[in-house]
Formats: sequence, C-alpha cells, structure tokens
Amino acid sequence: MEERRRSRRVEVHSAELTLLSLSTTVQVLDISLAGVLLQSSRLVQAGASGCLRLSLGGTPFSADVTVQRVVPSGSLAGGYRLGVTFVVISPEHRQVIERFTSQ
Repeated sequence: MEERRRSRRVEVHSAELTLLSLSTTVQVLDISLAGVLLQSSRLVQAGASGCLRLSLGGTPFSADVTVQRVVPSGSLAGGYRLGVTFVVISPEHRQVIERFTSQ
C-alpha cells in the first residue's frame, strides 16, 4: 500500500502522560458553593477533571472541577447526571455563586 501522508509518523516511546481534552455541552441542574449537578448526553467517568465555563446571572464563571458521581438520568431522553465538585474556586467566583443562589 502506498503511503499518502504528507509527513512521516514516528512512534513515541515515552512514559509521559498525555491528555486529550474533550469538550461537551452540559445542562446545569443545580449549583452550590461545593459543586454542581450537571446533565450530559455523553458519559464521563468519575474522577475525570476539567474546567466548567458558564454564565451565572449574566456574569462569566469558570472553575476547575472533578467528577465525583455519574448516574444514568432515568429520563426518556437518556443521558447522565454528573455530580461535580469545585477543585479551586476564586473568591470572586464564590461571590458570584452566593449572589446567584440568594436570589
């Protein structure tokens, strides 16, 4: 078979960790200072981590999160409910959540 690649591939022999980040759209079901309950059409494994970006009451919000729990949603549409906790949250973003949840 003829090689059609424009450049040669080289096998990598390394013990270094490589991560492939995947982006997925989720629906926020509820939020607290500890974490968020999300609805996702894509299965995400417990222990996975990422960055959650959203708008709370018109204010941009982002925080690093870790998935703690994954359960089937139980709805006819399918999907999964993801219980995620905040890894680190800035004082500014903490105030955004406090303002949002006290409305």
